[in-house]
Amino acid sequence: AMLIPLSSFDKHPSNSRHRKATSRITKIVTYKRTLLLTIAILGIINYFRSSQYNTNNKLDAPSQHDTKIITSDETSSYLYPPHEAHPFVYDYNPQNNNNDHIYDFFRKSSKKSPKVIEFYDPKCGACQAFKYNYIEIAKKIQEQKPNVQFYGVSCQVYKSICDDFGVKRFPKILVFPDDDGTTITKEDGIEVPKGTGTIYFVTARLMKALRTKEEIEMDRVASSKFSAGR
Repeated sequence: AMLIPLSSFDKHPSNSRHRKATSRITKIVTYKRTLLLTIAILGIINYFRSSQYNTNNKLDAPSQHDTKIITSDETSSYLYPPHEAHPFVYDYNPQNNNNDHIYDFFRKSSKKSPKVIEFYDPKCGACQAFKYNYIEIAKKIQEQKPNVQFYGVSCQVYKSICDDFGVKRFPKILVFPDDDGTTITKEDGIEVPKGTGTIYFVTARLMKALRTKEEIEMDRVASSKFSAGR
């Protein structure tokens, strides 16, 4: 009998194709692992940046609000009181007549503009951690859409309102892109998931939800043209 060297099997065409396929799979797996690792690293970097931002509490335009000192009992029920000097997010408080931005928009809004409302519990750890990210998100979106108004609603103070809007977990973010000045209801809102609370991703989700009917139609036409051209 004639012995065939093992090296000859390695040179067989089928073995060569197998090695090439294995090599491609290995490259794909390596690429996916690298991508996931990169995303994780960016998430960690953003977390520490947000933590540093929260600690420093550096916000623009500090002089646009009253900076009077109020007691801890008054602040414990709200996350966005006006004394914190940020012009981007306002706590819902229809009884505060000193601030033109606050009005009873759940019953009759005098300002016809898109709204983003965060329903929160001031004692909720996730709400406290998301607080300054929400302010930064409001700032970024208002740079592109100045007419969008951002609010927070304390479910500790306005429990009945939160019940009406079906708030079961905190925080809950609703977008009202077509506020025409009439009564706002749960059915009018678009819920936007907070997810991990990353500024970039929440901003992107809110910008999508805040699109006007014209912008939605333009995106649909552009998507159709792209699909037809493929």
